[in-house]
Amino acid sequence: MTTWNLTQMQRHVLICNGSTCMGAGAEEVTQQIRDEIRINRLDEKIHTSRTRCNGRCKDKCVVIDYPKGTWYSVQQEETARAIVHESVAENSIIYSMENGERKRGESRFKGINKYRKKRGPKKKAALFVGHGSRLEAGNEEVRQFIDRIKGQVDPTLLVETCFLEFASPTIEDGIQLCIEKGADEVHVIPIILLHAGHSKLHIPAEIEHAKEHFPDIHFTYGQTIGIHEEVIDILLTRLAEVGFDVNQKHEDTAILFIGRGSSDMDAKADFYKISSLLWEKLHVPIVENAFMGVTTPTVQEGMERCIELGAKRVIMLPYFLFTGILMERMKKYAGQFREDHPNTTIEIAEYFGYHPNLQTVLLERMNQALDGTSTGMQDLENFRKYAEEHGYEHHHH
Repeated sequence: MTTWNLTQMQRHVLICNGSTCMGAGAEEVTQQIRDEIRINRLDEKIHTSRTRCNGRCKDKCVVIDYPKGTWYSVQQEETARAIVHESVAENSIIYSMENGERKRGESRFKGINKYRKKRGPKKKAALFVGHGSRLEAGNEEVRQFIDRIKGQVDPTLLVETCFLEFASPTIEDGIQLCIEKGADEVHVIPIILLHAGHSKLHIPAEIEHAKEHFPDIHFTYGQTIGIHEEVIDILLTRLAEVGFDVNQKHEDTAILFIGRGSSDMDAKADFYKISSLLWEKLHVPIVENAFMGVTTPTVQEGMERCIELGAKRVIMLPYFLFTGILMERMKKYAGQFREDHPNTTIEIAEYFGYHPNLQTVLLERMNQALDGTSTGMQDLENFRKYAEEHGYEHHHH
């Protein structure tokens, strides 16, 4: 090991290389600071060290300058290089020392007290995780849906909403918000239809990451919606809304059942099981399956198959929770199909949306997480084993 002679050193710059900061570019920040020191021949006055997590993940990337005691949030190369010259803009300062007191920047998140006194009964939080959509209307539908659920649960239970990607708050933000509001237990419930990569890897990774930062908080994980009788009833309701009588025979009608699509074989198998259960409830000769992406058959292929089999009426039945880009795309497909097949009646049913049965399923999944009977806990264990065997670099979406 190298032993440096640091007698001439005036400053010690600590650069966070924890997983969150590394995912946000800490390696580049480290090199930029060191390069600026080298260019200005300040190697004998400024010493740098990489650290592990410093507990300000929301301010990623974090750099600390001692003995001055200033903490910086670095998102740009300009800021990284300015640290060397102590000329950083005020909006990039997390903490500064003024008259011996630590002051937090006005734009900076307060964060959670590192040592919290335990008082009174434990407070539980249910954190619902939506997938997130590039279409904000879909994200707002999720928020409103969870707001409706709040009226059906114990008022002492904290209920919050977050998103896996494309929207805010993120899972990390959601967990922090629950703890800030006093939660000692955080029960994470995915608002996800099928069990695939997001529920097997990505959400468990966020929970395991949170455990590292909050070892005194109890976390549980709920299971996905999955194969559930209530889901079949929702699909039957959406068919009825377009004038399809589920109790009558429809000799010339085909149902084109459309999912998002996944490369996960378990998720694809579950989708086909749901399709089969649906078919058992219907009196139609054709129920075809199709996917919007990732896997096959495509929606185009599914529609062609329905028409080849003689369907005079095709109902496109989306297996989606809320609106989003894919739902908008499906509507465009329907318009194109009508032009291409003018002799075939082509309709599109609604997605799940605010259906009361969906509330029933999510409340069931929440209660399973709260009482410890959720299969999601096995998912956390499976993720830990996966990470040990294959490695897993944590990324925030």
